[in-house]
Amino acid sequence: MSLKDRLWVAKYAPTTFKETLMPKYIKDKMLDYIETKDIPNLLFAGPAGTGKTTSGKVLLEALKVEDEDLLFINASDINSVDDVRNIIRPFAMSMSSNEDLPVKFIFLDEADHLSGAAQAALRNLIEASYDSARFILTANYPKKIIPALHSRVQSFTLEKPNINGIAERVLTILDNEHVVVENEDDLLMLIKNNSTDIRKLIQLLQQNTTISNGKNVLRVNVKSDEGTVVFNDYLTLFKKGDAKALRNLVYSKFTDTDTNDFWTLLLDDLIKNSEKYEELGSGIDNIIYQLNEGQRTHEMVSNKVLNVIGFTLAALIEEE
Repeated sequence: MSLKDRLWVAKYAPTTFKETLMPKYIKDKMLDYIETKDIPNLLFAGPAGTGKTTSGKVLLEALKVEDEDLLFINASDINSVDDVRNIIRPFAMSMSSNEDLPVKFIFLDEADHLSGAAQAALRNLIEASYDSARFILTANYPKKIIPALHSRVQSFTLEKPNINGIAERVLTILDNEHVVVENEDDLLMLIKNNSTDIRKLIQLLQQNTTISNGKNVLRVNVKSDEGTVVFNDYLTLFKKGDAKALRNLVYSKFTDTDTNDFWTLLLDDLIKNSEKYEELGSGIDNIIYQLNEGQRTHEMVSNKVLNVIGFTLAALIEEE
């Protein structure tokens, strides 16, 4: 058995657009591109785990792009203006020998990590290489992509899929792996807690599946969902106004995924339990204002954890 077959997250990665959970209008557009072979430069944007990279790979697979016509770059590692000039440009300006689809493809994963100078150079390269290359970009934080680059790509935003679609995918995986679910309510809670990141959800399914009496059994410990536990710990300390403990908790326990969910989760609790926040800092109105400021800048900052710490301290400060 290959490593891909052993890891569910790889085994069940979509290979066709029919298998993806993207909105129908985006699927239909991708199928049009495949049929006409009239491919624009593309940007797939959205939170982690929503299928941006997979969507780009499925498109390339459907177009039958050969390895020699594809340059795949993770822009979190290769992201300078020199990289654009010395690695990407020579490939983009060379001609493909494929008569059916005579262009090369540059796949820039996590393109929001490209430096400003690199993005400016890429903008010019996209125009200069239009006869020989197409670019596919992905970004968790599309606001970090400069406007001039946005104007040169067709953008598609992949949001969190419908919970019913996610549940259907989960049940298909469990059925294929002959897994017995010990507690369906716990499984549903696991799906709800991790519906923003399908990749993480599939990893948790495999992680919580064990062999018992010769059978694959899914035993979900919902309380062990670290992201939920960490946020609940944050709420407890926040309502006490313990800035020092909060600073240490966020720095040591929060992940980027936790910070992405943080703003909505806190707003929900602020609305549901507003009376518990009235006496904190300068009051609930200031907390909501600081929450809006923190969320507004979240996509643009590189250190997400520091952004949450900054919000926390600003929200708890009492104005004189």
